Amino acid sequence: MRRLQPDRLAGQITFLILVSIVSFQTVVLVTFHVLDVEGRRHIVDQTDFIASVILALDAAPQNARQDLLSEFARAVPFANIHLQSARPTPVDVDDREFANEIRLIHIDLWPAAEVFAVAAPGDGGPGVMAVSLRKGGYALISISQHRKPPRSVWRWLWQPEPGTPFLLTPWALSALLFFVSTSVLVLWASNGIVEPLITLARHAERFPGDGDGDEPLQERGPSEIRELTRSINRMQQRIREMIAARTRVLAAVSHDLKTIITRLNLRTEFISDEGLRTKMLHDINLMDSMLRKNLQYLRAGSDRSDYSLIDLDSVLQTIADQFAEMGHKVTYFGGGRQMIFGSLTDMQRVFSNLVENAAHHADAAEIRIQETPEGKLQVDVADNGPGIPDDQKDAVFEPFVRGEPGRTMASHSGFGLGLSIVRSLVERHGGSVVLLDAHPHGLIVRVVLPRPPIGEA
Repeated sequence: MRRLQPDRLAGQITFLILVSIVSFQTVVLVTFHVLDVEGRRHIVDQTDFIASVILALDAAPQNARQDLLSEFARAVPFANIHLQSARPTPVDVDDREFANEIRLIHIDLWPAAEVFAVAAPGDGGPGVMAVSLRKGGYALISISQHRKPPRSVWRWLWQPEPGTPFLLTPWALSALLFFVSTSVLVLWASNGIVEPLITLARHAERFPGDGDGDEPLQERGPSEIRELTRSINRMQQRIREMIAARTRVLAAVSHDLKTIITRLNLRTEFISDEGLRTKMLHDINLMDSMLRKNLQYLRAGSDRSDYSLIDLDSVLQTIADQFAEMGHKVTYFGGGRQMIFGSLTDMQRVFSNLVENAAHHADAAEIRIQETPEGKLQVDVADNGPGIPDDQKDAVFEPFVRGEPGRTMASHSGFGLGLSIVRSLVERHGGSVVLLDAHPHGLIVRVVLPRPPIGEA
């Protein structure tokens, strides 16, 4: 239903279709009502025709009446007309339709015409009426077949036949046809035009951080959408090639620099001044750490060849034990086998970075894992440190942005790549990461990861 909102393409197409159909129906009805000559002109009814026959008999000489009746028998097969000289006996009739026929015929005759019933309808047979002719004699008429006049389109719509079921009334049939036609058009617009656009937008948003965007999107929909999909696929391919080239170049440079760092580290051992040697070793280790972090960040978008089922509970427990052995106060609250589908190395890097940040900026850290109402796994890494202001929570996920810019690299504040690596790896696994405030102070890094697919669990 969200697609049918007025600001959505499907909603606008649907509104246009509805307005067009309603306008068309209105024009058709008005046209038939105004221009339908058949519906507006006088309809010659059976009673009108019988009245015309009686007028012809009354005007004809008595010796020519039988010949006229023979001709009328072929022209008016639904009426039986006989002549007699004696006056028939009038009868009272309760049949409203038969009485109405007598009344209509009387209206069409001369003013002083005498029209009366001589036999009431009964047992399925027609009634008989008599008309006194002005030149003598009486005409006895019975109508054996009652035919209703044709109806115009306007009358057909507004005056359905009596006893017609509601679902078979003209309005119900028109509404059903309208609903079916509109549904077909809306489904076509939604599936043929809107759905490819939505898929294309989601595909473009996932790229390049999400591995699902590595495969070219299937080209479907109208020609304009296919051309747009083709252009985005080409653009994504060029971006992938640029990223791959950048990664290869930086990895090669980092590898060469690590070789130089190794030589510097060896040569530093020959420096006799203890203080100078210590400072130089510190700078060399800092450079080595910087290169390692850069390589981790560049490799965060690698392939998925190492994906498998992972016991996340075991990973978190191992990381907590490692930091506890190094003297940090890290506590893990979990238990049970909490399985996900992903890279073991990536998950170790994600939560090692988070626990390392917590250990550097706080006295204690806690790791908690639980299941969300949506069936996903939620991991909270909480600390009692100074936290991060709300206006900086989004910025610290950007590369080379540190939470405390005033600190120097010598104080082990990091290079601003830890959270960037975490977000890239988590989103690559189909999850999300947010920063929340801990009470009374501190920071909570919340990572939400999906459960493994049913076929993988």
